[in-house]
Order: sequence, then structure tokens, then C-alpha cells
Amino acid sequence: MASRPETPEHLSIKAEILKACKDLGFNAIQEFRGKDWRADVFATRNSEKFAFEIQISPQSLKKTLERQEKYSRDGIIGCWLFQKPISKLSEERPDLPLFYVVKQSDLSFCVSLSGRRELQIHSFLEQYLNGHVKFCNIARAKPDQHVKLVFYEMECWKCKAMNHIYYVDASFYTACNALVRPEESLWGSDQKEYFPEIVRLANEFVATEEGKHLHLGEIKPRFSKTIQDAYMSFGCYKCDSIFGDWFVMEAQTEAIYGYGQVASVERNLKLIRNIELPIPHWCHPDELQFCDNLQRNAS
Repeated sequence: MASRPETPEHLSIKAEILKACKDLGFNAIQEFRGKDWRADVFATRNSEKFAFEIQISPQSLKKTLERQEKYSRDGIIGCWLFQKPISKLSEERPDLPLFYVVKQSDLSFCVSLSGRRELQIHSFLEQYLNGHVKFCNIARAKPDQHVKLVFYEMECWKCKAMNHIYYVDASFYTACNALVRPEESLWGSDQKEYFPEIVRLANEFVATEEGKHLHLGEIKPRFSKTIQDAYMSFGCYKCDSIFGDWFVMEAQTEAIYGYGQVASVERNLKLIRNIELPIPHWCHPDELQFCDNLQRNAS
């Protein structure tokens, strides 16, 4: 049975892979046949063996894993470049180096690491083949982050004084640009608004000319009758009454939609806390600080 003719996109990507492999010192061959497999590009260098597969048309996860198993059996690393998301692949896997090609112009493509990074094909292969793309089971926030605090009004339930509290309008990112959203709980001290470095930034802003009109009470543990325990909280600058997390959450929701916002500040800061989540991913970070060995320097 004759194989389906290759599309111009497939031919273009294959040619770019071939050229990149040769530029990097690999022996590379197109349409190389093994025992029961055929690779779009097969590349070898010393003991290293790679098979590159370009998948423009849809292919099931089951079929992809079956083909990948043949490469693993023969001591070959199979690397897949899909144009469309693969069905039923819920998370990235260490046994399946699978990335996506994104069309930039008529026959120009780049490689996307699930939206975290986009590299020209030649650059991607240079990083991948030289070990600068690695699978990590965790995503760890890098120490240096850019954050924005948004201050909004909060009336004290007890003395009726108008206070100003804030929320963190920013996400934390890893060195490979993966988004890390730490889990937070009501009536706990794990909310990012209570991080010491965030509290310090808020207090520093309130002390400036721009923020001196804000009334921010001390952020500290206070006893709550609701839960019969103390937890880190916002409180009234005047009478020191606790602002319960439930009411803060309601006020924050309104502020997010623009009601009661009075000021904001953006700064770069260094995280003290180690924030990590079990997010399996192919990691390509800045300065080779992979998520599973990123060193933390508490300040």
C-alpha cells in the first residue's frame, strides 16, 4: 500500500531537522528504516541515537506510545513534533518527548514547549540534543519574581473606619516559564498576601509619598471566634479588629472587577519561600536552572 504523500509543511520541518542535526555534528538520514519502524530523521553521534517524528496529521496516544516503545526497545530516543494537541494526553510524560510545531510564516516553523517557550527548530534541537531540555516532575518558582499589589477599600465591621488592604495580582513562574499557582486556604497563613516579602513590599509602599494616604493595619496572627484559633490576617488600622478571610475574599472579588481599587504598586522581589508543585513537564530554563535542582537562597 502506497504511503500518503508528504505535505509541504512536513517536508520543510524534516529538512530543518536534518540540517540542524548535521550542523550539531550528528550523522543524520531522512526516512531511515529500522527493524519494524521508519523515522522521519534518524540522527547518531557516538553512542547517541535519536529518531525524530513529525506528526502533521492526527495520531492517537495509543499509536504514538506503540511506536515510541519500538524506539525504546532498540536503544533510541524518540522525539515527536506534533502540529496539533494529541488526544487523551493529559500531562507531559518522561517516556514521551513530545513537543509542538507552530507555523510562523508560509514554511517557517518554531517548536513550542506547551506554550512555555517557543524556539526556532534549529535552536530547539541545539538545546534538546545537548541536554538542555530535561524532564522534571516538579515545577519550582524561581526566586526572582515580578509582582503587583492592588490596594482596595475595606470598612472595619466594628469601628467603621475605612481601611485599605491588598491582593497580589501576579502569578509565580519557574525559570522555564511554567506557571505555579500555590494552593491557598481560608483561615490559614499560606496565602501569598501574607508572605513576609509581600508584606514588606506593602509596608514599604505605604511609607512612600505615593502610598501615604493608605490606611493599612498590621498584618499579623489574630484570634478568630469563627474558627476558635489564631491565623495570619488583615486587621483594622484603628481598632485592630480582625478582618475575617471570608469577608476579605468577598471584598477582593469586587476589587478584582474594579470596585474600590485605590492604588497599586509593581516591583521585582526575591521570594523567600520555596514554592513548588507536582507538575510534570519538559523543562528548558534560563541559565540551566532546572526545576528539580533549582537552588534557593533565602534572604
